[in-house]
Amino acid sequence: MLWLIRFTGLLGKAVVLEFVHVFGLIVFLIAILLGYFRSYWWTVPALAIATGFIADNFIDHVYLTDILERAVSANRRGAFVIIVYFAITISGYLAGIIGRILSNRRRRAS
Repeated sequence: MLWLIRFTGLLGKAVVLEFVHVFGLIVFLIAILLGYFRSYWWTVPALAIATGFIADNFIDHVYLTDILERAVSANRRGAFVIIVYFAITISGYLAGIIGRILSNRRRRAS
């Protein structure tokens, strides 16, 4: 149980780190659009793997080492970065679906 709590905290820090880099925020917004426009379910894992690979190979996490030391060291492992982008894309996709449902309810109520 303690391992799960620590992993969740580390994952949260890593997501914040990716949002600070703006690339994670862009991926989150793309995932929201995919969810809002009812894209296929398999686009979420494809987007997560592709962007996780890009982030692992091309984004430098060194300058934030003092603030989020453990998240930066975990992001140096490729598999963890892909897990982080799975969390970002799934939450963005679900936010897009919820946004579409709420906008449809608002249109029907008017």
